[in-house]
Amino acid sequence: MKPKQPIHPNKTLLVKKFRKIIKIFVKKLDDYIKDPNEDNIHDIRIAIRRMESAYRILPKKNRKNEDMQDYVKQAKALFKINTQMRDFDIIHAKLEKRQHIQFAQIIGSIDNKRKQQLDTGHRLALKLKNTSQPKLKEKDVVESKLQKRFRKIVSELIIKINRNIPLVLSDDKKIEEIHELRKDFKKIRYSIELTTDKPNSLKSIKSLKKIQDELGSIHDSDIFLDYLRNTKGLELGEIIREEIVERREKYQKFVRVFQDEKIDPKKLVL
Repeated sequence: MKPKQPIHPNKTLLVKKFRKIIKIFVKKLDDYIKDPNEDNIHDIRIAIRRMESAYRILPKKNRKNEDMQDYVKQAKALFKINTQMRDFDIIHAKLEKRQHIQFAQIIGSIDNKRKQQLDTGHRLALKLKNTSQPKLKEKDVVESKLQKRFRKIVSELIIKINRNIPLVLSDDKKIEEIHELRKDFKKIRYSIELTTDKPNSLKSIKSLKKIQDELGSIHDSDIFLDYLRNTKGLELGEIIREEIVERREKYQKFVRVFQDEKIDPKKLVL
């Protein structure tokens, strides 16, 4: 699966994309501050991931800029809080779907924890809104160093992906490896997107998105199962067994999708 476009960064395009990423992030940040609902939490997390991906491939001189470092650091802290809130939303939705009276207490507890995280997230978001946005000028980016950094980042991702793929495809209980593979596929997809004006035209992008969605669905089940297994005082054996069956079906679907897409990490970007 070899893309038609050459996969390497161009500083003119990268700077253009970086500015667009910051602009979108600021818009999503405003939406999140006004209403931190499930959709806006989802959107702000994606905006932060894209910002991190662009920051990650910048040459050292650009990454060491104090304003840039501070902004990205604050965004990462906000991402962490929103990840926890998203986990609570997943657990809430899965329990609510069961429509059982015994889950009301758990749902109430989850909602209280989410509210605490929400208060923290709101403070972080307001602070970030009042922080100067990072600037990136084309003249400050050295093309050769940008390409060298890009190759280093994607090579490291490919090594990690190639290490985890055999483990994940042969054992559905490799929970940590599944989680890492999902994150690395996202990182490499966002890195590829930074190299072209038309990311949706690349088959590799579409294939990576399909695989990420399947891995994400498995991860949601793992979050839910972990929460249930650590919840004391209620008989949750039946719901745990139901989720294990559902997770197994999700895993089997992932394997089929992965095989159908014929992903070869080495051919994605190099």
